[in-house]
Parts: sequence; C-alpha cells; structure tokens
Amino acid sequence: MTEVDAIRTFLRFNARVRRRYLRAILDLPPEERLRDRGASYPSLQEIYVHTLDGLRAWLEFAPQDRFEEAEPLPAREMTEAELLAETERLETVAATFADGLTEADLTREMVFHFPSEGGRVEGRFPIGDILWHVVEEELQHRGELNALLWQMGIDPPLGRVEDWTASKALP
Repeated sequence: MTEVDAIRTFLRFNARVRRRYLRAILDLPPEERLRDRGASYPSLQEIYVHTLDGLRAWLEFAPQDRFEEAEPLPAREMTEAELLAETERLETVAATFADGLTEADLTREMVFHFPSEGGRVEGRFPIGDILWHVVEEELQHRGELNALLWQMGIDPPLGRVEDWTASKALP
C-alpha cells in the first residue's frame, strides 16, 4: 500500500465511522448532546462539529488560500438535518481532494495565509503532513467522544476491523 493509498483508506475509514458517531450523538436528547462536559469543546455535538471544521479548513479553505474564511460552523445551533448534510458534503470534499492525489503531491507544499494578531501569516506545509494531521485530529477527538460516552454509560460506536477492510476497497 502506498502512502496515498493509506491516506485515502484512513479518510474513508474515518468517514464510515464518523457517520456512526453522528448517529450516536443524534440519538441523545438535545440537552444531553449539548451539555457542557468540560472537554476540549464543551459538548459532544461541539466536539463532533470541530472535526468537521477541521475538514473544512484543511481540505476546502486552505488549498484555495481562503483559510481566513474558515469560520467555525455554528455547532450548538446546527439541526440534525444540517449536521447530516454538512457531514455528507465534507465526505465528498475529502474524497475529491484525496482521489486526485499522486505520491509526488504529498511532498508538495500547500501555501495559505491565515489571520494572526491583526495581520496575515503565511503557512507552508507538505500536503501529506496536512492530510495525516486531519486523520490524527479526528482520531484524537473520537477518543475524547469515547471517554465522554463511556462516562454516560453508553458504548461508543467504535471503528472495527470490518470498517478498515471495507475502507481499503476502492470507492
């Protein structure tokens, strides 16, 4: 498996498992999914939406040098329909971005600008590093969701080997 294949597999794996986490969150009463649990982002829904914001920022805005336009989604106000639609839309964004990659693209720098203390700062990172960061960020927050769900007495919808195997197949 090449590195591009591994990245595509991880992105597909995260998409498969992400859907189950969204369903688990949406199955909770609104007051439970929006309750401040003292985590990196206050509620389960806000943690989930933060992972969507990461996909938006790194795979939609940064490649077009529009990083500063990547305002966070209104996580607390998003309806079930909006969460489902944005999840589906960003799965397409990620797949489209990854499907067009070659091995050589992974070392090519993505150059973008972001606001910082009243000015604009240039960011330059290899595309492969950005993609691995996107994967890691989602896994990190999924672990956080696991811990919070366990604290609530709910078994989280963990990724399974079957998800990984299915993710290796071409879409």
